[in-house]
Amino acid sequence: MAKRIPALPNEWGDFFTCVLLHMLLPLLPLLIEFWMKGAPTDSTLAITASMYSIAIGLSSRSAAMLGLCILVSIIFSVVFGIVSAGSSTQLSDLKLYSGLSILFVFIIHTLERYNRHVVDCVPFWDFGRVSN
Repeated sequence: MAKRIPALPNEWGDFFTCVLLHMLLPLLPLLIEFWMKGAPTDSTLAITASMYSIAIGLSSRSAAMLGLCILVSIIFSVVFGIVSAGSSTQLSDLKLYSGLSILFVFIIHTLERYNRHVVDCVPFWDFGRVSN
């Protein structure tokens, strides 16, 4: 009789599912705009940095992370307004700072989600699992 191929442990499956669906999927519009136009526009990067940080911050269990994400969201909301208004004000390094803020939020939250799903074994979604 053939041996079964072992599956990922539930906690690792939860972690990878969380990273894919909760943390990477919201960034898909950036990837599509990059693919279609060669680079995301300043306004796309600003609104993505704003919305991504607030969405991730609200799902965090850390008050410090939530506070930081609210601050980042407010800053990039203002930047989005400036860029969208077509102001003659040139915001240098907007692509760099928005990219860094998205990356920073992603890395910090990935570490938090590792602890939640792999270390603490909290399911990402309970797909009808039987509790022991």
